Amino acid sequence: MIIRQFLSWAGTAAPAERAEATAALARAFLHSPMSEAERGDCQAALTYLLDDPAPEVRFALADVFARRDDAPRPVVLALARDTALIAAPVLEFSPLVPDCDLIDLAAEGCEAVQCAIARRRNLSASVAAALAEVAGPEACAVLLDNPDAVIVSFSLSRLAERFADNAAVRSRLLARSGLPLTIRHTLLTALTDGLKAQALVLAGEALPESAETYLEEARERATIVLATGAPDIELAGLVEHLRARGQLTARLMLRAAGMGRLRVLSACLSALCSQPQTRVADLLATGRAGALRSLLMAAGLPQRTVAVFQLMVETYRAADCSFLQDHPPATTRAVMEEVSAGLEEMAVSGGVEDVFALMRTLVLEAAREEARLLVNTELLAAA
Repeated sequence: MIIRQFLSWAGTAAPAERAEATAALARAFLHSPMSEAERGDCQAALTYLLDDPAPEVRFALADVFARRDDAPRPVVLALARDTALIAAPVLEFSPLVPDCDLIDLAAEGCEAVQCAIARRRNLSASVAAALAEVAGPEACAVLLDNPDAVIVSFSLSRLAERFADNAAVRSRLLARSGLPLTIRHTLLTALTDGLKAQALVLAGEALPESAETYLEEARERATIVLATGAPDIELAGLVEHLRARGQLTARLMLRAAGMGRLRVLSACLSALCSQPQTRVADLLATGRAGALRSLLMAAGLPQRTVAVFQLMVETYRAADCSFLQDHPPATTRAVMEEVSAGLEEMAVSGGVEDVFALMRTLVLEAAREEARLLVNTELLAAA
């Protein structure tokens, strides 16, 4: 009887009054003692109110039921598919909305709906993966800010692929501890490409060769820094990532050697030759000239660079350097000065001028790195 009276009154009441009465009825359903028949009538009335044309009435239902696990499930699931304003609190807080519905709504909903889902506590890996695949940048930034969200590596990779050029998403990805090196490299590449595009816009014409070379060198140096000190499995993954993207170049490997990152060099050659890194490192350290040349040729290195690689390897050998370790600036500088001197004595045939120029650059970089290390050591000692 009371429910019928409520519905009769609701047919003529103002929206604000209906909303207030709806909230009271919803609280009564949760907290008041009722017989089974009364509870059924009350739920029927609440279900009827889902069709109320006034959004404030439906929002009153969502506000009361959003955080409750004893709310009427059919009502809650209907509210989850209402307009974004009404659905948002239910999607963010309700324990009654299953993952399958959240995944569907992530794909179908607007960004406000996606953001509400992304804020949920204990967000599952499957829902996070759906958001990473289809949500907009704002919702993905919210997802990355959610400390309770389970975001697996594949989802992080998709976020990097989709939003590497979005500063908000990119900064959040880079701030995550344990972010795989392959994803960091994807973001690094996108950042470099973005800088190149911005410089091109500012120039209003083709980018000067010096500027393009500088950006490319910066990306190569950053890539090698990423690889330095990485666990073997992550280093191997990064090398495969570089190869898949066409960025595992002779120039990158020459730079790795020129920076003393011999572990990185042997990992690159290992991937290109499909041989274990320990065997490759052993050939680099002790193999005869013919075996070394065969290794370099098997890696598919350009013919014009093979002699330079041979000279660098032989010079590191003479310095008793392991090819499974990285080496300090002092050792690198001394080696690169010898390599540079050896190159000056070699006949310069056509087409290798750029390789020789790179070697001269690497000598200078090694000297500057050693100088920076010495200055920093002196400053620390003085402090």
